[in-house]
Amino acid sequence: MVIACASVQPPPGGPPDSSPPVLLGVSPDSGAVVEGWRDPLVLQFDEVIDERSGGGLERLIFVSPVPRSVDIDWRRRAIAVRPAGGWRAGTTYHVTLEPGVVDLRGNRLTTGKTVIFSTGGPLPVAAVTGTVVDWEARRLQPRALVQAVLLPDSLTYVGAADSSGAFHLGALPPGRYLVAAVVDANNNKRRDGRESFDSATIQLDSLIEHTFWAFRHDTVGPSLSRATLVDSQAVRLDFSQALPPTQPDSGTVSVLELPDSQPLPVKAVWLESAYDSVHGTTRAAARPSPADTAVPDTLGLERGGVAPPPAAGVAPPTTPDLPPRVAAPPAAGRAAPADTGRVAQILQGRPRLSTGLVVELDTALTAGSRYVVVAAAVNLNGARNTSRTLLIVPARAEAPPR
Repeated sequence: MVIACASVQPPPGGPPDSSPPVLLGVSPDSGAVVEGWRDPLVLQFDEVIDERSGGGLERLIFVSPVPRSVDIDWRRRAIAVRPAGGWRAGTTYHVTLEPGVVDLRGNRLTTGKTVIFSTGGPLPVAAVTGTVVDWEARRLQPRALVQAVLLPDSLTYVGAADSSGAFHLGALPPGRYLVAAVVDANNNKRRDGRESFDSATIQLDSLIEHTFWAFRHDTVGPSLSRATLVDSQAVRLDFSQALPPTQPDSGTVSVLELPDSQPLPVKAVWLESAYDSVHGTTRAAARPSPADTAVPDTLGLERGGVAPPPAAGVAPPTTPDLPPRVAAPPAAGRAAPADTGRVAQILQGRPRLSTGLVVELDTALTAGSRYVVVAAAVNLNGARNTSRTLLIVPARAEAPPR
């Protein structure tokens, strides 16, 4: 008996594809001057790409000057891009493709592409370059959004910092720009209400370098979150926001002994970092026990509470005149690490931010007493707020019987 056996065939389609798509070319190419261009800009790939790449191609492509909307057409092996309403005559355009395009097998293209072309006239040469720092987190901000708004026309050019926080936004028409750097937390290519940013007005005619120190711009000033004992004549105040790195006035804080609301004389009010530097890390690092934590005021000043002293005028920090940060001394027995790299050099350009103050009193606090602490504070963009909290000084522990 003869048994016929079917021959084993290799799986159809050849070997598995593990290579990402390759961008073969762009039309018009970067650097081109195309008078009266009306067609879409086309990015051509070597294979079919997934139109859902990056959650949707519209999340990977952006155009400057920023139009009302962008028409993006998926054409299997190509992507066609055109602003709604067409290209403006006599305008330099930047079209950026972000990393993230994938093929049908999920292979991801990890590089991007920016195409710069003109619809009339030579390409301009003005540019802004620099670094974006998240000032509150004290680190260089990767993938930060950079916006340059031409004044008064409001044409907006956008770019992004690289993985080290460095950016270069070039080929900009000369003029006066409002330039902003944004910690784009949700990566939507625009500045949202709670996102940290920094901005500067810059006259661009050639190449300008600038460092942006991004921080949250809250419209309501800092609130006291707690007050704790440092020692019998010093109280540490913690706030809900970062404070300007300028020496506060002693009149910004008052300490009132209950139940009579008798004010205690305030000797000085220190930035937390300055107090720790002057009085030594050992004393400053001594944190109080949980029994010393503050109780927030839930009644508010409008309910008959003690009126705070008038807020002293504390100006927000100015960009060019901030003093360099003084590094804290190293811990005993350890040598300070020698960091002369780019990151360390940039971060030395501004002092470290803090959310704390230390109030130094002329008289000692009484054990077992209660005090109301009232503070008027401003945040980094000058928003002012007056708040209060309760400080409870624990009674001294009795000596154990012999």
